[in-house]
Amino acid sequence: MRIRVWDPTLSPAAVLLHLLGGAAVVGLALSDVFATVLLPGSGRGPVRRPLSRWVRAVFRCTRHLSPGLRRRLLAYAGPTEVTASLLAWLVLLLVGWAAIYLPALGGAVTAAQGPTERSWGTALYFSGYDLTTLGLGDLVATTAAYRMLVVGEAATGFLTFTMAISYFISVYGTLNGRRTFALALHQRSGGTGHGSEVVRALWEEGPVAAAVDLAAMASDLREVVQTHRAYPVLRSFHDPAGWDALPQVLLTSWETVTLLRTSVDLSQADRPELGGSALREIEMAATALTESLVGPVDADPSPDRRAGWCRDHGRTLADLRRAGVPVIEDSCAGYLDARARWDGALQRLAEELLHDWPGGLRGSD
Repeated sequence: MRIRVWDPTLSPAAVLLHLLGGAAVVGLALSDVFATVLLPGSGRGPVRRPLSRWVRAVFRCTRHLSPGLRRRLLAYAGPTEVTASLLAWLVLLLVGWAAIYLPALGGAVTAAQGPTERSWGTALYFSGYDLTTLGLGDLVATTAAYRMLVVGEAATGFLTFTMAISYFISVYGTLNGRRTFALALHQRSGGTGHGSEVVRALWEEGPVAAAVDLAAMASDLREVVQTHRAYPVLRSFHDPAGWDALPQVLLTSWETVTLLRTSVDLSQADRPELGGSALREIEMAATALTESLVGPVDADPSPDRRAGWCRDHGRTLADLRRAGVPVIEDSCAGYLDARARWDGALQRLAEELLHDWPGGLRGSD
């Protein structure tokens, strides 16, 4: 007895459209999983990239809310983006395989008992329990080709769920590393987030401890650069407290480097570690992270803004002088030129991520 494969009410063109369309949707989902999980630093992902932009656009609507409420809502941006990607993979695979099965309902795919309902709901149901490998058995494939398709869907479902778990663990593992570094930097600044406090702490620690801390800071910042290139979703993670936000981490790092480069008089003491290779590595990592997030920004700060930086720099020098740190008294011009190279990009990043600087960005008034 010959087994009927396709629904006789469908034309050959409709059957072909279902098969090709379903295969294209399944291929789209699998290519996005591959690019996101196995090639995370490629910048590809035909589904993840536009989906991430839409999620970020939705959360940008919180800019009209009060700062406190906005920070609480933005804490859900990163988890929402990850969840949206995982759900998109599941839905695309579910619908794609259902489109492949739909023409075969009542033919190559039949109910174990009674008549077979030929509807999208039945196709989605059959696709769903094949995808999740439940194998309920009330619908069965009756031809060799469709039995192989069922096995193929079960395999793609298993692989996708496994890779999704791997992606989830990788994202949250690297996020924990960023937060650990941000917390260490926050505590080293005395909870202020000011680079001047980091400079003071490094000076008071002595050469050995300062060298170790600067090397650790450079290593941790390089790790942040690499993980944010590999997992762009990390930029969407916000903590209501704000100390682990990327703009804040970069501001503290940049201020530390800029002050040590332009304003601390290392010639008055034998402290080569405060101007050595570790400092160059921090500067290079901060540059790479800033540019990877917002690209190069050619900003020319206004005279009022430069005047604000100069006033702030004068107060910083006074604080460092009281702490016993030797300073270069006429270093304002050098500090302003150095800060102008990174402040514009940092401001743009803060605006994109809706980051509120605690007490306002130093020197911005």
